[in-house]
Amino acid sequence: MKNYKKKVGIWLDHKEAWLVAMDDEKGGAPEVKHLESEIEWGVAKGGARSNTPWGPQGGISENSHEARRKQEEKRYFESLIREIDPATDEIFIFGPAEAKLGLKHAMESLKNFHPEIVSVQSADSMTQNQIVARVRDFFSEKVA
Repeated sequence: MKNYKKKVGIWLDHKEAWLVAMDDEKGGAPEVKHLESEIEWGVAKGGARSNTPWGPQGGISENSHEARRKQEEKRYFESLIREIDPATDEIFIFGPAEAKLGLKHAMESLKNFHPEIVSVQSADSMTQNQIVARVRDFFSEKVA
């Protein structure tokens, strides 16, 4: 009897992610999901003038901006992890930014998350079809 595995490939950056689920048992077309992140990008804005005419302008809190961005990133990774089927055996993570390493770290920090992260690789921006082909090629090379 053949041992079937469920495999997931994830392409991500800080703006969006594509999850490609492949099931050896079902065969056929992979299941593809697209998720947008809610991570705020850009420079911290704000500051306020004092009540004194020509007074100093209050500074912006760079620390609070960074803390908010880290919380948004954490929620983004958690939403990606929730989308992964608990029966998944292997995960392949790839993408152009540092987000792939953040997701790997988030997955490894969970005690009840059991899929094996088989590879984390750099990749350029890709179309949906290129992402599906890359995941299919990765897992077919791994079997051969």
